[in-house]
Amino acid sequence: MKRIGWAVMTVLALIIAAYAIALLFVPAMRAPFLQQLSTHVGFGLLAVLWLFATAMAYRYIRARDQVSHRRWMIRSYALTFAAVTLRIYLPLSQVAGIPFDAAYQTISWLCWVPNLIVAEWIILQQRQGESIHETDSVAVA
Repeated sequence: MKRIGWAVMTVLALIIAAYAIALLFVPAMRAPFLQQLSTHVGFGLLAVLWLFATAMAYRYIRARDQVSHRRWMIRSYALTFAAVTLRIYLPLSQVAGIPFDAAYQTISWLCWVPNLIVAEWIILQQRQGESIHETDSVAVA
């Protein structure tokens, strides 16, 4: 039963990513506010990076490399969280009086790039913590 749940979740995630990629390459599928060059590139790149990060995480866990898996899952989560940040930024932009088309173009990048920067910062902090522990163990030996 647990495998079926994971399989369903994986298939649904792939469908959503495929839709985003299709929007990148098939202009006729885009809603008018997605017609701007910057908007569909932002969301298309998000989809590609999200699939890549998740595939890398899967690859590393299959290889039993938990440290690399954890790092790639942090990236994948940050990219997945773009759906949440998008839904925070859109109403805030409307309250601020920014026209929807202009806001959407900016938010198509703003919803995931800062998330990925924070993820990389977290990974960097973890690496620095690991190197401190390695230095301590070498000094003790």
